[in-house]
Amino acid sequence: MIVRIAFLVLLLGTSASFGQAGEQSALEQQGQALAERMCSLCHATGKSDQSPHAAAPPFRELGRRLNLDSLPDRLRDGLLVGHPDMPTFRFMREDARAFMLYIRSIQTP
Repeated sequence: MIVRIAFLVLLLGTSASFGQAGEQSALEQQGQALAERMCSLCHATGKSDQSPHAAAPPFRELGRRLNLDSLPDRLRDGLLVGHPDMPTFRFMREDARAFMLYIRSIQTP
């Protein structure tokens, strides 16, 4: 009986933290910091800013252009694009996951 009550309290506490709008997880915060540090010179990295480089798509629209589920693998393998101004980036596993979680969190419908 006590185990069931403890489980319910844990479950309620966990689900309540997911329901708080506007709060980022630690991984999303890490992903946002990576995006701002490594990409903001060219890309819009937030929900409403403009890309400083005209050819660089805003990150909030990347879900329309590519499969975000494959993004962590692409980042770990070394993201390559056909644009000459785009540098090659290679991410560690946790950084790639954090980056993808942040990108997902800002996608526009």
